[in-house]
Amino acid sequence: MKNILKIVFLGIVGFGLLVYLTAPKNPNVVKKEKNDMQLTYESLPWHYEIVGNKFYTKKEELFKTNDSYIIVLNHEGLAIANKLNSLEAKNIVLVANVSNTPWLIKKLAVNGKLEELAKGSKIPLINDESGNIVNALRLNDKTQTKYFIYKINNKKIINKVGEGNLKEGSLEHGLNQEELEKIVADLSSKLQ
Repeated sequence: MKNILKIVFLGIVGFGLLVYLTAPKNPNVVKKEKNDMQLTYESLPWHYEIVGNKFYTKKEELFKTNDSYIIVLNHEGLAIANKLNSLEAKNIVLVANVSNTPWLIKKLAVNGKLEELAKGSKIPLINDESGNIVNALRLNDKTQTKYFIYKINNKKIINKVGEGNLKEGSLEHGLNQEELEKIVADLSSKLQ
């Protein structure tokens, strides 16, 4: 009986070691030498999965005007996804940064929650499930309460123009009117 337990234990350890050693490298890791290069429109993916749309959307359709804005919403930032209709004229595209969410949670809960949040919003919300946009923007900060604002100027150069924080639990419990007005005013001031 002791030998069988040893074999089972060694088999489990061996299998775990085999999985660990053969796992692919994380494709979402940004190489350090790229950080010195300037962010450009060309570095963005060429198509996007817009929440609520069955088909992929090309980047030319999303970023039509000279000055466009990308707002990356980490976990708690998704609480404001359908509250920014007053900023619609600024050519904003929202990005749901859900790349760090475990695969099973993405399939069971995230997609449904994103569709719920996108209802009633006039601003497109991109489901960045694989992290392609976040990697193209070289955004390494995965703090759940943060959001980040990027501007694509008329020379097709992308610059980070700001970031902000939401309170912990914003997605689950929501924001009161005063907090929401403060966030919208902060965003509006940075979208100049």
